[in-house]
This record gives sequence, structure tokens and C-alpha cells, in this order.
Amino acid sequence: MAFSMGSGGGGRKRRIAQTTVAEINVTPLVDVMLVLLVIFMTASSIETTRLSREAETLRQVVSEEVSAADAPKEGENQVPVDLPKAKAEKLKGGKSTKPVLSIDKRRRIYLDKALLVDCRKHPGAFTVCLDAFEAALSKNEAARSVTDVHLRADKRLKYGDVLQLMARMRRAGISHFGLVSETPAGGGKPK
Repeated sequence: MAFSMGSGGGGRKRRIAQTTVAEINVTPLVDVMLVLLVIFMTASSIETTRLSREAETLRQVVSEEVSAADAPKEGENQVPVDLPKAKAEKLKGGKSTKPVLSIDKRRRIYLDKALLVDCRKHPGAFTVCLDAFEAALSKNEAARSVTDVHLRADKRLKYGDVLQLMARMRRAGISHFGLVSETPAGGGKPK
């Protein structure tokens, strides 16, 4: 395309040719790509966080449902369990010289025949009684040096209570203990 220009000097015509620019400006393209990258990274991290929260909530719900299914329902009888007497060989060497820690059905705890704690005086919780048990062990001179005992627990006690007592015994420094059982009626040696 040409056009003429009038110039003051003699009417000379000039021709200006238009050329096409063959360059692509990539700066806007890079800007758009970076913005899209940031958006996708943010969206994926938010989605990952949301999914992990949902998974944790699902785990909690499932564990609550499982524990609720395992727990006895109100009014439903639990299976009565009368634990069997154990057939075991008697300790060799006659009578043991280890002290005996006993807990009876009324939750009274004795060391040999000396009463350490009566849990009936602690009606609130068994853990309060166990705190008193630990304190009594630390006050009793004969009990302070004891690290090895025989534990006699009444079979009518709750299994969890006996386990709590054993944990407190360990915490009080009694690191070795054996559980005492009776020989069943009819005797007999173990098979």
C-alpha cells in the first residue's frame, strides 16, 4: 500500500511499505501459565487437606462404631466367665521366700498379712486407691526393698483392676511378680 505525501520541496513522492512483524510476545503467555500453575497448586493442596480431614473423621467414626458394637448394651447380660483354675507344676525348692501381695474381693490390698490399703475407704475411683497403694508401699520399710513378689488376686475382681494394680506395682519398683493360682479340684499334673 502506498500513499503520496505532499512535501514542500518539489512534490516528490515517497513510498512507505508496511512490513509484518514475525515475533510472538511470550510474556503474557508465561504470565497466564504461572497464574494457572499457582491456582492448580493451591487447589490441590486444599483438596489434599480436605481429604485427609475426611479420612481422619471416617477413622474416628469407624472406631467409635466398633467400640460401641463391642460394648455391652444397657440391659443386655454379659457372658458370665468363671475363669478356670490352672494346672501348673508347683515351684521347685519348697516354700517360696518371696513376699505375697494379695487383693481380695473387697479390694483390700495386703503385703503378706499386713493391710496396706483398703479401697472401700476410697469410694470414688480405683485409681485413687492405687495412688494410696503406691504411697503405702513407699512408707512401708519392708515393702520399699521388695522388687519380686507373688500376686494373689481374687477371681471375682475385674480383669482391668488387676491389670491396673500390676501396672502400679511396676511403677512402685516391683519389677518381677508371679500370679498365684489354685490347683483345681481333682488335682492332677499338667499334661
